[in-house]
Amino acid sequence: MGQEQPNPESGRPAEQRGSVLVADDSRLVRSIVASYLKTAGYGVEEAENGQAAMRLLSRGTFDVIITDLRMPELDGFGVLAAVKRLGLTVEVIILTGAHAQDMSSAVRALRLGAHDYLTKPPASADEVILTVERAIEKKRLREANHRLLRELQSLSRTDGLTGVPNRRTLDEALPQEVARSRRHGHPLGVVMLDIDHFKKVNDTHGHAGGDEVLRSFARTVASTLREGDVLYRYGGEEFVAVLSHADLAGAMNAAERIMKAVAESPVQVGSATTEITTSAGVAALASSDADGSSLVARADGALYEAKRSGRNRAQASGAHLALVAAGRRAS
Repeated sequence: MGQEQPNPESGRPAEQRGSVLVADDSRLVRSIVASYLKTAGYGVEEAENGQAAMRLLSRGTFDVIITDLRMPELDGFGVLAAVKRLGLTVEVIILTGAHAQDMSSAVRALRLGAHDYLTKPPASADEVILTVERAIEKKRLREANHRLLRELQSLSRTDGLTGVPNRRTLDEALPQEVARSRRHGHPLGVVMLDIDHFKKVNDTHGHAGGDEVLRSFARTVASTLREGDVLYRYGGEEFVAVLSHADLAGAMNAAERIMKAVAESPVQVGSATTEITTSAGVAALASSDADGSSLVARADGALYEAKRSGRNRAQASGAHLALVAAGRRAS
């Protein structure tokens, strides 16, 4: 990138207003445009043709490229097409002559996605600087919009209290996990968790205390999972862990690790220390599962049995109880 100009008051380099690449086979035109921009505080690099411009674009980050339409090796249309094809965020400004044929080419470039055009030689420094300013403003506004959209998408998929993916994300991800499991012949396990006596926590410590318990619980459970396993907040005090490459025995082992970790991780709520436990319902993907919803439903049924049987325990879904018991006896 071009050298930053020093700030005469501080002695430190002044912050660049943006970075611009000027591509033209005329050294004189490049020099004029670059001089205008450097004087205005922009970082500038130059390229003598379209191929050289693309090499620089591949190595650096520019806000704007000002490119001549007619150049050897790769012309301005080729540069514009490559920028679009590669998904580069640089704004393209076309340099063109003032003849009718040149103006027709400039209009064509605008229709293909160029931001604007300048006639050459440029009429004034102000014209060049204003055109570049508008292009950079457009680029930064677009980038800000993209960041906002990503943040909104993340918020819509993440539970705001605990930071883990929410039920909507589970509903989207589970069918994909089921399809992947069946395609590759890998087992898939699910553990549904419910914090025991959570209503008592809320009654004793208020909703702020309950929120702290939920946050701590999510951190503790997530820390016990293997890479590739994902914890989701299902709703209220219920969570679902989706365990890739885990059969029923493996999922039961995971549930027991979770219960142990939770029981050994009391939560500090204000000046009080609150001990919590969790119950777990466990299921593994079976040929009878039409989709992920039936897998979760079986884990939910097993969770109900665990709660009914005294809490702070893991219960496998009914169809597999005998297999699990036999497997544990064998080990």
